[in-house]
Amino acid sequence: MSSNNSIEHVLFDLDETIYPTETGIMDLIGHRINEYMSLRLGIDAAEVGAIREQYYRRYGTTGRGLCLHHGVDAEEYFEFVHDLPLEEMLKPDPGLDSMLEGLGAEKSIFTNATAGHARRVLEVLGVIGHFGHIIGIAELGYVPKPDVRAYQRALEILGASGEECLLVDDRARNLGPGRSLGMTTVLVGARQPEDSADFVVDEVTQVGEVILAIRSGRGGHSSPPRRIAGRQPEG
Repeated sequence: MSSNNSIEHVLFDLDETIYPTETGIMDLIGHRINEYMSLRLGIDAAEVGAIREQYYRRYGTTGRGLCLHHGVDAEEYFEFVHDLPLEEMLKPDPGLDSMLEGLGAEKSIFTNATAGHARRVLEVLGVIGHFGHIIGIAELGYVPKPDVRAYQRALEILGASGEECLLVDDRARNLGPGRSLGMTTVLVGARQPEDSADFVVDEVTQVGEVILAIRSGRGGHSSPPRRIAGRQPEG
């Protein structure tokens, strides 16, 4: 983090970061990927899971592996897997809208999904107007997180240094490369190890509290990570 505790850009992951896991959207995307592999590529359904796991571990996403090893057209693939009834699964989020409004930094989406999918999600949530950049997989040259080249490309698009950026993601493996480039990192949820996270929050609406902590000199690269307390249950 820069010496004057300045965060100029906040890069948000999209799926299961900007909205809760409980929506089931990623489960449905996973089902669509399985369908694509079995119906479009003719891969035995019994082998799909193992192939997906192999590609995820090696390349960061199933799609990257399919493009490299099966000659898949990336645009056609993403059009298929992102054909989702988002309007039935999401609704406007006033709390997210309020947090983004008060953040006091440039806000961008940084996702392994397509920019088109991101725009649909943000439109349904009612927050698309807050984001100056939507950096999707095509903008990254189809090189996904956690490949460090994706983060370097995002910084190039933003015209920013890593020290000026706060990186928010629900997957710990996607934070490490950003941290290596100087970004301050926030893990949404704590389902994974937290070594690469400077902060841990229960939900994305707490990112505003992270910014306050950093600007007051109570943040920066730390081990163990600083946890921002979640909202207490009512009653």
